Formats: sequence, C-alpha cells, structure tokens
Amino acid sequence: MEGTEDDEDLKLIQASVGLLSDLQGALPKILWRSNAAGGEYEPVHAQVRQRDLGYAISQIEPFQGEPQLLDTRLKHIVPPIVAAHLAYLQTHDGPRPKQHLPLDQAVCTLLYTLCKVRGYKVIVGFFNNEARYLESILAALERNVASKQDSERQSPWQVDYILMLWLSHLLLTPFDLATISDKNSPNASTPSLQLLAKLPPLATRCLQVGMHFLSSSTKAQDAAAAMLVRLAIRPDMQKLQLGEPLVEHALRSLRQDDQATQVTIYHRLGPLHFLAGIATSADLSDFIPHMYKTCLQLVDVEDSALASNAVAKKLTVKIFRNIVLLSLRSASTGGALLSFLDSFSVLEDVIDYLLRSLGDRDTPVRYAAAKAMSLIIQELDSGMGHEVIQAILDMFKQDLPRHTDKLDFRAADPLKWHGLTLALAHTLFKRTASPEQLPEIVNALVAALQFEQRTATGSSLGTNVRDAANFGIWSLSRRYTTDELLAVSTKELHFGIDQTSVIQAVAIQLILSACLDPAGNIRRGSSAALQELTGRHPNKVYEGISLVQIVDYQAVGLRKRGMVHVAARAAEMHGMYWTALVGGVLGWRGIGSPDVLSRHAAAASLTALSRLTSASTPDAVAKQIIIRYDDTINGDVETLHGLVLALAGIVRADSRVDNQQMWATVERLPTLLASFSARTIQSELPAAAAQLTAALCSLARKSSSAQLSVPFETLETMTERLLARQEDAILHQIPDLARALLALERQSEHAPGCMSAQMLCKKVAADSVKSTLGGAGRAIALGALAPMYDRGLQGDKASLAIDTLAALANAPSVDWRVVGSKALQLAIEGAAEAHVDWSIMQTITRAIHVSMNDYTVDERGDVGSLVRTQAIVCASDVLPFITQTEHLDHRDLLHADVARLSMEKLDRVRLQAAQCRALYLDFGVRADDLTSVSKYGYFYNALTPLREHRRFSALQTAVLEGAMSSAGTGAEPLLVASRAALCDSLTAVDDSTLQTHMSTFAELLKDLGINGGNTHPALSLLAFLLDMQIPQRLLESGYKWRNLLSNVQKSHHKSNDIPRILAAVNVYRGLAEIPTIRDEVAKKLISMLRTNPYPRVRVSVAETLFFITGDASLKDRDWSESPAQNADVVVALQERVITVR
Repeated sequence: MEGTEDDEDLKLIQASVGLLSDLQGALPKILWRSNAAGGEYEPVHAQVRQRDLGYAISQIEPFQGEPQLLDTRLKHIVPPIVAAHLAYLQTHDGPRPKQHLPLDQAVCTLLYTLCKVRGYKVIVGFFNNEARYLESILAALERNVASKQDSERQSPWQVDYILMLWLSHLLLTPFDLATISDKNSPNASTPSLQLLAKLPPLATRCLQVGMHFLSSSTKAQDAAAAMLVRLAIRPDMQKLQLGEPLVEHALRSLRQDDQATQVTIYHRLGPLHFLAGIATSADLSDFIPHMYKTCLQLVDVEDSALASNAVAKKLTVKIFRNIVLLSLRSASTGGALLSFLDSFSVLEDVIDYLLRSLGDRDTPVRYAAAKAMSLIIQELDSGMGHEVIQAILDMFKQDLPRHTDKLDFRAADPLKWHGLTLALAHTLFKRTASPEQLPEIVNALVAALQFEQRTATGSSLGTNVRDAANFGIWSLSRRYTTDELLAVSTKELHFGIDQTSVIQAVAIQLILSACLDPAGNIRRGSSAALQELTGRHPNKVYEGISLVQIVDYQAVGLRKRGMVHVAARAAEMHGMYWTALVGGVLGWRGIGSPDVLSRHAAAASLTALSRLTSASTPDAVAKQIIIRYDDTINGDVETLHGLVLALAGIVRADSRVDNQQMWATVERLPTLLASFSARTIQSELPAAAAQLTAALCSLARKSSSAQLSVPFETLETMTERLLARQEDAILHQIPDLARALLALERQSEHAPGCMSAQMLCKKVAADSVKSTLGGAGRAIALGALAPMYDRGLQGDKASLAIDTLAALANAPSVDWRVVGSKALQLAIEGAAEAHVDWSIMQTITRAIHVSMNDYTVDERGDVGSLVRTQAIVCASDVLPFITQTEHLDHRDLLHADVARLSMEKLDRVRLQAAQCRALYLDFGVRADDLTSVSKYGYFYNALTPLREHRRFSALQTAVLEGAMSSAGTGAEPLLVASRAALCDSLTAVDDSTLQTHMSTFAELLKDLGINGGNTHPALSLLAFLLDMQIPQRLLESGYKWRNLLSNVQKSHHKSNDIPRILAAVNVYRGLAEIPTIRDEVAKKLISMLRTNPYPRVRVSVAETLFFITGDASLKDRDWSESPAQNADVVVALQERVITVR
C-alpha cells in the first residue's frame, strides 16, 4: 500500500513551472558576471560556488519521473549553458581555482544532469555544431587526458563525458578534417594502435583521445565509442581506410586472455561499444563476417568475464542484431553479405541466441533482446516472421500446466515471461505480427497482465511482466485497426468469452489491472492502455469515455483509492464491469494480497460493490465470498483473513444478507483459531473473526427469526480463545465483540458464559500477577461490559469489575498496567450519559492517579511513560463526569497530575497531557502538535500557577515538579525554552511566593531521595537557578537554607550515579554564596575530595573548591589520581578553611 496520501506526480506537474523558472533565474548567476552599468551579462565566471550549482541541480532532478516536462524550456536552458562553456574554453586556460568549482566542471555537471534526466540524444541536439569550435573542444579533452597524472588538476568524469559527446556531435561537420586544423597532438601516439601516416593531424588527435577513454570505467567510454564510430564512418576517413585498423584493434582486444595482466572488463566493454556502432554502417560491411565470428566465439565461452557481465551481454545482443539487420538489407539488394548470410546460418543462430537471451537474468539484456527480435522480424518476409512470432508464443505455453485452462504461474520463469512479453510488445508496436496471430497474442498478453509469483519471503516477481503486458496492449491498441481487432473471435480467447468483442474483453482486463494491481506503475500503465484502447477504437467499449474519465491516470495512483472508490464508480457503469471487479477483488490482487492493509482495502471494496444497484441480488457478493471461503484451505490464513473481513464489512453495511449462511461460516472459525501460530496472528485473521462475530451478533438482535439458529456454544468457544490473547489487533476488536455478544445473550435469555462479571474478574485477577500479558482481552472485555451489567456504572457487578480493573494499576507488569488504564477508559466511554456511582468514580480516579505517577524504568527505558500516556487519555474521559462541588477534590487531584505531566520531558506524554489540559482544565493554549508544546510561550503559560496566589498549593507543587523534568535534563532546545520560562516566572513573583516555591522545591527533592527517585534533573535545575541568582533573593529572608543543603547531600548519598554527583557539585558551587551555609558547603566538598572514588567527580570538586576559596594549592595537582596521593593537600586545605572560618 502507499506510504503517503500525496500524489507525487501530480505535485511535480503543479510545481514544474516554478522549478523551471527558478532554474532559468539561477543560470545567469552561475554562468555570467553582471555588468552593473548596462545590466547585461558579459564575461563568464571563472569559478562557481558549490552551493549555487547544487541549487540548480536540485531544480532539475525532480523531473526524472516526468522528463518530458522539461521540453518546453530546454531551448531556453541548454543554449546559454553551452555558450558559457565555449566562452570559458576560449578565455580561461590558467590555473584552476581551489576554493570553488571551475566553470567548465560546473557546466558539464549541469549538462550531465540534464542528459541523465532527459536523455543525451535530446540534450546534444542543443549543442553548438559549428566546426570552428572543434579545436577548442578537442584541446580541452587533451588537457584532461594530460591532467589524469595530476590529482589536483584532474577533472571529474562528467567533464570528459560531455566533451566527448560534444566532439562526436562536431564530427558531423561536412568539411574534411584536414581543412579544419593542422595542429599536431601534444601527446604521444597510442601505443596499442599503429596510426596511418597519412591521417590528418586533427583525426589523429581525435583518435588518440577516443582510444584513451575507450577503456574508461565511466560513461565517457560510451561517448568515446560513439565518437570513434562517427570518426570511422566519415567519408574522408573511409578514403583513408581508418575503419580497418580500428576494427582489428577492437577484435584483438576482445580476444585477449581473461588472465592477462592489467586487463579489466572495461578494456572489453569499450571495443564492444565500438563494434556495436560499426555494425550499423553499410559502408564498413566488409568487416561484418570477421566481427560475427569473433563475437560468436565469445558467446560460446560460458565461463568468460564477458559471459557474466550484463553490459557485455547487452552489447553482444546489439552487435548480433545490427549484423543480422545489415546482412538482411544487403541480401535484399543482392549485396556482398548475401553469401555470408547463407553460408554461416547467421539468421537462425542469432534468433536462437536472442530467444535464449529473452530469459536472461539481467534486465538490460532482456530489453535489448526483445527490441532486437522485433527489429529482425520487421526485416523478415511475412512467412518467416510469422514463424518467429509463433516460436515466441509457444514459449509462453512451456511453463503453464496443459491439463487446465486456469492460469497457474507457480512453475513459470518470471524472467523468461518478461522477455517474451517485451518481445511481443515491441513486435506489435512495429506492427509486424499478422492479424491471424492476434488471438494467441491477446491471450498471451492478458495472461502476462495477471502474472504474479511470490518468493519465500513474500516479494513479488511479476511486476515487470505486467508492465511489459501493458506496453503490449497499448501497442496493440495503437497499431491495429478496429476491423482487425473485431475480426478476432471471443471464442478463441481464454477469457471474456461472454463478451461481444475482443476490445471490450481487453478493456475489462485493463480496468481490473488499473484498479486492483499492487504496483502503482502497473495501475497507471493499464489506465494509459485503456485510454489508448478506448480512444483508438471509439464506440467499442461500453461507456468508454466515462470509463476513461473514472479510471484516470492520476485517480489510480493510490491503491486504496483505486480499489475502493474508482472500482465502485467503474462498476456502476454496467453489470459486466461489476461482475469482473467482484471476481478480481476476490483474486490475488485483492483478498489474496500478502499485506494486511491491501486486504483491508479489498474488504472495503467488496463492501462498496455489494451496495451498488449493479448487484443482481442484495447478498450476491456475500454469496460469492462464502463460496470462496468454503473452497479456501485452512492453511491459507491470509486469504481467509480477507474473506472474513469482507463478510464483516458487508454484514455491517447491509442487513439483507442470508443469516443462516453467515452463521454457517462462524462454525468454522473455532477450527481456524485452534492454534494461534505466528502466521495466523500476523495475518490478523483472529481480529477479522472478532469483527465478523460482532457484526453477526448485532444483526441477529435485529432479526428474531435468526436468534433460534445462533450457535452460542461456538461463539463462546471462539470468544474465549480471543479473550485469552493480547495482540493489539485483537484487543481493538474485543469491545465491540463483547458488547454485541452479551446483548444477544441477554435478548435470547442465554447464560452469559465467558462474559459474566464473576468469571472475567476472577481470570483477570489471576492473569494480572503473571509477567506475560496473556489474557489481556478479558480485561478489555471487562472494561467494555462494566456499564452493561447494570444501567451505567452502578451496582455490585460494575463495582466488582471496576475494583478488579483499578487493581491493575499496581500490577507487577507494565503491560498489564497499560491494559488496565485502557479498560477503565472503555468503562467510562461506555457509561456515556448513564448514571455513574460516585464510589465507583472514586475508585477510577484513584487508579488514574496511581497510573499518572508511574515512573517505572527497566532495560527498555522509561516504560512507565506508556502507563502515564494511557492514564492521561483515561483522565480526559473521566474529568467531564466530575462536576459536583463536593467532588472537586478528586478533580483537583487529576488536575495536578495532568498539569505536572504537561511539563514533562518526554514529548508524547507532554503533548497528550497538554491536549487534555487544554480541553478540560481551562489551559487556554492550543496543543496541536509537538512543536506547539516545545516553545517558550507554551512553557510560560504552563507555569502560570506559579505566578498566581489564588491557586491551590497542590497545583503549584505539581507544576514545579513537572518543571524539574523538562528544565532539569533533556534535549537542548527543550531545556532552553523551559528554563527561560521558569526563570521569567520566578523572577515575576515576590519574595514570599519565591520562598514558598523554594521550600516546595526542597521538599520535592527530599521526597525524591526518600522514594528512590531520580534526583539528577532536580539537582541540575537547582544548579541552574543558583547560577541565575534567583534563590539568592532570599538571603535576607527566613528561608531554611540548611534544610535545602541537607536535602542536596542526601540526594547523592552513597550514589554511584556520576552525572547526579556532578550535578550536586554544581549545586554546592551556588550554595557556597550563601553566608549561613558556606562553611558546611566547603566541608562537604573537602570531604568529597578526600573520599570520593570517581576521578571525574574529584576533578569537578577541586575546580569548585578553587572557585570558592581561591586556594592556589589546588591548581598544581592532578585530581584524577588516587585520593591518597593528594591527601597532604586536602589536609592542609581543610585546616586553612577551618582556621579562616
């Protein structure tokens, strides 16, 4: 399924104008220096900032998905870049800049990016082709060749690639090279090739540069091969017979031993590139036989380096293709290659090689072989072409079972099917297949459109096959006339035999693929093919125009939208579309999808289809689902999940289904849920079974005739098994199931069984003392049913249920505490506007209070935050019930807890508490997202109780305790915002209020030490406040500084937590400014310097003592050494400090 609801392609189309305008605006800044006087752009820059280049590239790269959007502006983008490069080459030949990029590198990087996105053939067409620039481009290449030995002057390969493409483009000049330049090469001759003495100097230089880059490991090799081909086929070079030594050199390179020293695969790929280009030239056809024999020998060596390289195999396919095409064209005119074609059985051998290459493991090879096959068929006479296409069609049938007409791809080779489908598609695109073969071709393409295989890990292997099938059907629609397609009898098809024409039958298959296929590019490809089919053959597809508008290219971009909304609208057009779509959703593309989200979408699709008027009967879809359900084996839990989920959706949406048949499906569910294997749980089949059972129970309550046949024993068995589970997907469905089943049992006067309050309470109490979460479903069910045992939360059963759930707040397992809070929330939600007994509400309030103070920490971290978060959600439902004046003490208790948690360090807890506080506690601050609760303004408003005098002390204490969390330790942005807000709040109050807050702070610190809490945040915050000189305002008051000092000392007594001890040392530094306790602070620090075992702590203590006393003896010692080595200094320091005091 799609990971985001945004349609990226549509967003790109909308943004393309802005991107291209920004690119055009950025180019002058990169390329030209501004002339302030005239406002024109005159000289080119010598260097470009990497930032500016990166910005320009970032405007181009988004178009890789839709490159054609560039076409409208290319004529305004490429020529200025080309002109700037030419100007640079003519004016700059000095040392390269070191700070920024040279302009030629920046320009070539831009041009390469454009080539990568739009294709080099399109971009090269905008290059300047004046012969006078040939010398400049060639000289630049020669400089690059020379600079390869100098790493500081070496240019990136993009420069070589673009310059080589440009040089190849300039070689199209009609003038003889001897007339353009007579300047000799500055480099030595290429040692591997004996150059002809009569070769013009310019040709020699081109040859040397090309031979240098022919063995390159970059794309410059491709450009070099193309340049050498263009050089060899020039008329003036043919007169000098340049082609012969070049071809001989290439063939000699291919025949080198794989074990030869300094020979890499790139020394072979370059010659192959060159030979593939030479094989297209009729003027050099004399070399064809020699080339063919050499390449044939390479193909026969299976263990060679070329045989295992995808690029080499692709180039070999191109060489064979070009040889055959050139030979066929020569033979048709009685040329020199006629005898070669006949005597060497070239055609048969190459076709056989191409057929084998269609199943190659490398995708580029299959693409090349498919295209080569279509080109060769195009040159053959109709009879032989018919035979080759028939051979391709026969290969489709090799992997399919022969004893059935049902498609079964389990034994099929997906690579071969991809190649064969591509070959058919290219053949149709060139219209070389005869109309008589269209029935078999259509059958093959539609079969390929449904191809799907799954690996053991669940990965799809058929996407590329279906993509090729879309291309094939698009080509069929475009290249063949309506009469030719109508001549195909539907009786010859393996699908759609009830349709009036093959066009209508194919259109239905495209609709299925466009709406249901798992891959987005397949859905869109099918949509495009449907549009082509409908547009090329008007009035042959029922409601064709409306259908194309519904199954739109953009509409099917998101799979859920395609399966649910687009499919439903298409099904409304006609019953045949409805029938096909229902069958399609029941297949592998819908209910049989391997992922849960896709099956949810398929179930929603079937629900939507069942409600359309196109359905023959109200329960037509349900009947088909039940038939499929009965035919599905128990082991196929994924398909069963989809079917059960679809039935649940249909039952909820429509009460006109056959109750008897539906209850019959439930009889099988206990067997399916007999063992909760990992695969069963992962498939979410149990959750779907719970949904179906809940829907059927609700339906049975509305129909008195159905109550007599309700299998209560089966329902009890299945429900008991579900209640014993703890998976989230199952727990999510338990409340609806429990309420529906209990209501049905009451209406039928059936004993509650596993839903009785006593049984649930007993089992929950027993399960909750265990370390595992097994049986959590019972707690959830108990919470959902508590308001149903009586009218609201009142009575003995409700009281027993709530007491049991409230006890979970003290369960040993954190997971059980979370479940307990969820169950209490369900109980409150279920009570709604019904009566709630106040004693029960008190129990719930106390349990929430306990949960909101859960700070359990284990190896996973602060797992108590899970309990606190769920408790806040529960408090949000409880607070509206507490409205009476005599019960406000409970409201204030929850208010304080929520206020404290709204200042917490953990983001998710703080956000949840802030939202609760804003809704129910007159907070006045919107908490929409994490950013809104992480700013200074939020914390300043959250600390409002500290600045008010009429607030009850519990709320002020809670806010101050929360500030310890967020302003004590944590991420830097959070600390900055929260500490600034706290400082401003404490600065704004008078001294008496500040004294109250500092006394509260001391008590909180004391409580943390007594209860074993983490005092590190509190100590860090206190140290910060002392640094800000805020507590020092109380020097003249009666504040009990010794109590604060005592609490600080106790907070790290016998602690092994080094950060906590260091935070305490920072506090001592601030407390040393208080005259009344200065001596005690100094004595404590000296004691720590003498006895603390941690070097980091002793170093920090020594620095603090130096800050306090200024004693010079502390400076010249290494306090990270053992205390014994510095004992004399410590004793002397103690005597001096005591004497001074």
